[in-house]
Amino acid sequence: MAERDRSAEAECNGPERRRPVALEGMVERRQHTRYAVDAWAEVMVKDGTMLFRGRVLDVSAGGCYIETEAKLKLAPGTPVEMVFRVNNAVFRCDATSRMVRTRGAGFLFANQDARMQRKIERLIEELNGAEE
Repeated sequence: MAERDRSAEAECNGPERRRPVALEGMVERRQHTRYAVDAWAEVMVKDGTMLFRGRVLDVSAGGCYIETEAKLKLAPGTPVEMVFRVNNAVFRCDATSRMVRTRGAGFLFANQDARMQRKIERLIEELNGAEE
C-alpha cells in the first residue's frame, strides 16, 4: 500500500512521463523548436461543440501539444480557443488542430495579435534560457 502511495505521489509531484519531442526515424517538419512545459489548458472548439481540459506537454513559437483523456474528434484545421498558464503568465490563444492522437492533439497558434505574439516570444526566450 505504501509503495502505491509513493508511486501516486511521484506521478503527481515527480518527474513526468513525457512523450518524445521528436520520434526517432521521423522527419521533423516543424519550423520552431519545442520546449517541454508542465501546464494545464482548457480548449474550446470555436463552434461550441466541444470543451476539454488537458496538459500542455510542449510549446513552441508556432504551437503546442496538449495531452488529454478526452476522446477528441477534431478534423485537421478545426479552430479552437485555448487558455493555459506557464511561468505565471496566462495565454489565451486562437489555434487550429494539426493532428490528433489517441491521448492528445497538436495545435498551431493562429491569428495572434502583436501583444500575444510578444508574450509567446518572451516565454520561448525564458524556456530557451532555462534549457541552456
